Amino acid sequence: MKRTDKLKRVTMLLLVVILQIGPAVIAADEGEKVAEQKEHFFIQLLGTRENWPDNMTPAEESTMTAHYFYLKDLVAQGTVLMAGPVFDPVFGLIVVEAASKADARAIIEKDPSVIAGLHTFEIHPMRVSLLVDNVAQDRYVANPSSRRLVKEVLVDAGIAEVYRAWTSTEGVETFFAPDAHVELKPNGPYEIYFSPDSPDGQRGSEGCRVLGYLPSTMLSFEWNAPPQFPELRKIHTQVVVMLDELETGETRVTLTHHGWGEGGQWNEVYDYFDKAWEYVLNNLHQRFTTGPIEWE
Repeated sequence: MKRTDKLKRVTMLLLVVILQIGPAVIAADEGEKVAEQKEHFFIQLLGTRENWPDNMTPAEESTMTAHYFYLKDLVAQGTVLMAGPVFDPVFGLIVVEAASKADARAIIEKDPSVIAGLHTFEIHPMRVSLLVDNVAQDRYVANPSSRRLVKEVLVDAGIAEVYRAWTSTEGVETFFAPDAHVELKPNGPYEIYFSPDSPDGQRGSEGCRVLGYLPSTMLSFEWNAPPQFPELRKIHTQVVVMLDELETGETRVTLTHHGWGEGGQWNEVYDYFDKAWEYVLNNLHQRFTTGPIEWE
């Protein structure tokens, strides 16, 4: 059996595992290292007046709705691990995963209820040792279509170099987009910022995660629709990048994008990525032909 056929079979098996049990990683050699684990912080949201929240005004109720959706987005990104009200004594409970206490503070300072002065907060370092792995039911299409978007390019570089280009922040910035945040680990961020100066939530693939990888062979990650499709942006599709080293020293890159829904704007999103992945793979080819992309 050819090496390419073996890789395809391994990939299809891996995809079944990913889609059935959530984010996974398969490491082919023990020397492969993943990013260090982030720290955890327990945050208490404290009301700023007596009898809170029983005496909320209509305007404050609107702010608390924005607070809920702010936290919901952070849960989808994997930044907030859990959140909810505690009733005796009364306070809001939030567990955050962040690189530092300063980063955790920056996250909670952007909460609409804190900005509005409805809450103050206290931060306590902690370690989450046990956590159930749940994937929100609305994160993926419930009944995805069989449609696949497949693109391929030959790159004049060794497989290890091409793999690093896809799996590191520094690598993706040479061909994919001018800014990024990539951590090669189970459930790690795979965020590509096409518009780094745009508001949060509109910069690129924010909230997308690594689903699985085989060192120097395969990478799988979530993907989302661009901001012009707000109805579908929070529903994630899946991308698989397969690498195959040829006898010529070139690397064949095969990208498969799947997990599409039916009807509505899904056809428009599919057509958008039909063109977008051509652009990305052309940039990848250029990166290893004439050098890294010079972003304006």
